[in-house]
Amino acid sequence: MAEFLGDVRAIAGRHLRHLLRLPEKLIGFTVMPVAMVLGLGILFGGSMRVPGGGPYGAFVSAGVVTSIAVSTTAVSALGVVDDLQDGMFDRLRSLPVDRTAILLGRIVVDSLPVVAAMAGVVPAAWAAGWADGLRPTAALAAVGLELLLAMGCSCLGILLGLTVRNAEAVTSVVPVCLLPVTFLSNAFVPPDGLPGWLRELVGWNPVTAVNSAVRDLLGHQDTMVAAGFPDRHAAPLAIGFCALLIALAVPAAVRAHGRAGLLR
Repeated sequence: MAEFLGDVRAIAGRHLRHLLRLPEKLIGFTVMPVAMVLGLGILFGGSMRVPGGGPYGAFVSAGVVTSIAVSTTAVSALGVVDDLQDGMFDRLRSLPVDRTAILLGRIVVDSLPVVAAMAGVVPAAWAAGWADGLRPTAALAAVGLELLLAMGCSCLGILLGLTVRNAEAVTSVVPVCLLPVTFLSNAFVPPDGLPGWLRELVGWNPVTAVNSAVRDLLGHQDTMVAAGFPDRHAAPLAIGFCALLIALAVPAAVRAHGRAGLLR
C-alpha cells in the first residue's frame, strides 16, 4: 500500500509541476468563474426568479463552479492524449508502477482547479451579499462535493482520452457528452417552466443534485424540480452519483490503459 501511494504521489507531483509552470491556467480557473458569477448575478439578478426567493447571484454561483468541475472531463481527456503522444505511458510501462496509480495521479491534479474556482467564487459571492448565511464547515463540505464531482469527471475524461486517442476527436466528442448534462440541469436557470417530463429528467440529473446540494451548503435553500426522492435527498444523490461514476470509470480506464499499450 505504501508503494502504491508513493507511485500516486510521484505521478501527481509530475503533473502538479507541469501545472505550476503554467500558472495562467489556475488564474483562469479562479478569475473566469468569479467574472461569470458577478456578471450573471448583476446582469440578470433583477429579472431572474429563483426557488426560495433568494438572489440570483447565490443561485448561479453553484452552477458556475459545477460547470468548471464538469469541464475537468475535457482537461483529463486532452492530458491523457498528450501523455500517449509524447510517450510518457511507454516510459512508465517499463517501470514497476501500478497502472491505477498512474491514472489516480492525474485525477488528483486535474481536479485541483475546482478548488481554485471555489476559492474565488465563495468570497466573491459573500462580498456581494449573496452568501450571508455561509458557514465555514458548510463551505468546506461544498468544496468537497465539487471536488468529488471533478474527480468523477476526470475519471470519465481519462477513459475517453484512452479510447479516442486523438486530440481533435476529443474536442469533438467531449462537448457532445457534456453539453446535454450541463444544460439539462438547474445550473443557470430554474427549470420551473419546462414540461413535466423534462422537469423530472432535470431533477434526476447528477449535475442538478450537485447544484442543489452545494446551494444548500452555501446557505441558499434550493428546491429541486422533481418531486419525491431527488427533492428530499439532493446531497446523498450527488455523492452516490459521483461515487458510482468513479467506481465504474476507474476500472474501465485501467483496462483501456492496458489496451492502449497493446495498440501502439
